Amino acid sequence: MKLIGNIRKIIPVKFKQLVNRYLFRKKYGFFPPPSYTDMSGYELLLDTIIQQKIYQRKGDFVEIGVFLGGGTYKLSKLLEKFGVNKKIYAIDIFNPEFDKTTCTRGETMSELYKRILKRKNQYKVYKEITKNCRNIVTLVGDSKKITLPCKKVAFAYIDGNHSSKYVKNDFYLVWDKLVSKGIVVFDDYGYDLPQVTRTIHQLIGEQNDNIVKIWTSGLKAIFIQKQ
Repeated sequence: MKLIGNIRKIIPVKFKQLVNRYLFRKKYGFFPPPSYTDMSGYELLLDTIIQQKIYQRKGDFVEIGVFLGGGTYKLSKLLEKFGVNKKIYAIDIFNPEFDKTTCTRGETMSELYKRILKRKNQYKVYKEITKNCRNIVTLVGDSKKITLPCKKVAFAYIDGNHSSKYVKNDFYLVWDKLVSKGIVVFDDYGYDLPQVTRTIHQLIGEQNDNIVKIWTSGLKAIFIQKQ
């Protein structure tokens, strides 16, 4: 009887997951990667890219902080769907020990990453998830030491090291190449990493005259559109 009860619990969950996969495909034109590979919910980004027609603007896409690659995969397949000749420059150091920033709960980001990974190799998971994505250029390294190869950026998503110096560095790494009406998105805004929010406010103040629009969406994302 216990086995039957467990089966009854499992079947609705599996069915719901299957339905969600097909609903995702109906909306975006491709099946999603495994849910555990996208911690941020990139659907917010996909919707913005579609609504703002960012895929039609000159410039490539940049992602700083890819973790397990589920979001990178979604960006890649969306660009493939629209048939545009753009690259996604995916930047990550692939070292879960690297970010020692502490959130308000007292847990460091490195502790959080290791807890999620459960001894999996971050880079191996990322490579497996993105292995069929032909428009991704992976740049392995410290974002403070990386030179961005593209000339123009249409869209950037920043979720790298959460210390203030990296938030500022990563912003200017893409901002100086961002095209008019291009968008930079930060994760963890107004959430449990207050230094991230403070630094974003400072950056907005520094670039106020060059910003046309700012908005928030979802739990912890802020969108900044260039003049």
